[in-house]
Amino acid sequence: MTPDTGGAGDDPVVDDADMGEPVVELRELSLAVNEQFGRRVRTRIERRRLAGECVQLAWVAPFAVFLEFLRWPFELFNGKPRT
Repeated sequence: MTPDTGGAGDDPVVDDADMGEPVVELRELSLAVNEQFGRRVRTRIERRRLAGECVQLAWVAPFAVFLEFLRWPFELFNGKPRT
């Protein structure tokens, strides 16, 4: 497995072939698992993670903008040029 950092954040992308052996206790389960079950679970996890990152951005962004506006007059009066 080669970790790729192509998504939101620095989490490696996991290949389905590298998931390993199934859990021993679940191997004896008599119910058949749908082939798209893993994809649906992964999609739901990614959707919730994206929603969490959007909520975090919604909380952090106003404070960052406020700090930038607060820093502007101090830099103006101190004579530091903005870059």
